[in-house]
Amino acid sequence: MRRPTEHAGQLKRMYSIEDGRLKGGDDWEKLPFFWFILFLSYRCTRRCDYCYAFNQAGDNKMEMDENTFSRLLEWIPEVWKVNNVKVNSIGFLGGEPLLRTDRIKKIMDSVYKNTDGMQGALNTNGDLVDSVNWDDLEDIQWITTNVTDISIEELSRRMKVIAERSNVIGQTIVATLDDYNLERVLDITRFGLENGYRLRYQKNIYRELDPEYKKIILKKYHELCDLLENYIIRGYDVHTTFLLDMLIPLWELEYSPYPCGKRIAAIFPDGTIGPCIREHSFKTGTIFDPDPLSKIQCDMFHYDVARPDLPDECRECEAKATCQGGCPHDKLLMTGATSGKSVACDIHKEIIPRLRYLDKLKNDPGMREIRNKALTV
Repeated sequence: MRRPTEHAGQLKRMYSIEDGRLKGGDDWEKLPFFWFILFLSYRCTRRCDYCYAFNQAGDNKMEMDENTFSRLLEWIPEVWKVNNVKVNSIGFLGGEPLLRTDRIKKIMDSVYKNTDGMQGALNTNGDLVDSVNWDDLEDIQWITTNVTDISIEELSRRMKVIAERSNVIGQTIVATLDDYNLERVLDITRFGLENGYRLRYQKNIYRELDPEYKKIILKKYHELCDLLENYIIRGYDVHTTFLLDMLIPLWELEYSPYPCGKRIAAIFPDGTIGPCIREHSFKTGTIFDPDPLSKIQCDMFHYDVARPDLPDECRECEAKATCQGGCPHDKLLMTGATSGKSVACDIHKEIIPRLRYLDKLKNDPGMREIRNKALTV
């Protein structure tokens, strides 16, 4: 295990010191309320047909030039100073971020020099874990590995390499549920839970309106919930936040937990800015524009049940605090407009109550005692 850096202490101070900046209450105080999502390059070791960047980027080999990268190092602290948010996250996507770890290091060094610190997260397919320079990644706390089409055995090996050579405090497995991963989603789940990894599953949004696909995925979601319930009873630490399509099932506050169109800065290789990590063709400005925070605001992508263009059905739905009317990007992609109810409405109505039940089961004092006894047997 690598030694933690001095920046780990900076993060602890960031969480503990009260400075009047916006943060979540109670159990959500460490949830980032502002997300810097960086697509520094579209170059990748793979060409997955469900990848947002691959389907929208046009030039799949585009990489940020030096002038734009230099401006980005200045731009991130500038936005942080005016966004008034306590806990910020800086995430590296692509393309494959591990192709240019030198740039990751420069950005994290700038972040810790010019802000109070941020959570560092990286999404990778894991192809390069054996050859990457891990010194460049010393300030990355969270790594999410996409299982793609590799075997679970190879996934296990790659995640062990990450655990041994990085400073991560948490690893997540992500799988897009194409036909292959739909077949083995329960096996992936067993592997993840039994090895202490978090799980994240995403629908293939390019098939979201396919009736047969929706039927299959709903069936798999129910099978997954059955399996998770069994693991909770057996004493495993099951997390439902972001488990399915970035949903936050436990959210019961009056306002939306999703920062889309408000507190997300998605930066693309050409220096343009967008309000959504999935939508790469809709831009609201560039990092060279003045008044940077204003360029991030975009009503069209607000993921919020308070939107005036949602039907009354959404505002009265029992799942509204989690669903929030559905992802605006998915509606735009599937229907051509961000108005109307979620394209996954029927799925959400069945699955969100099940996810909430799993959380209740996990947090019930009596069930915790039962699980503790089960662990000692």
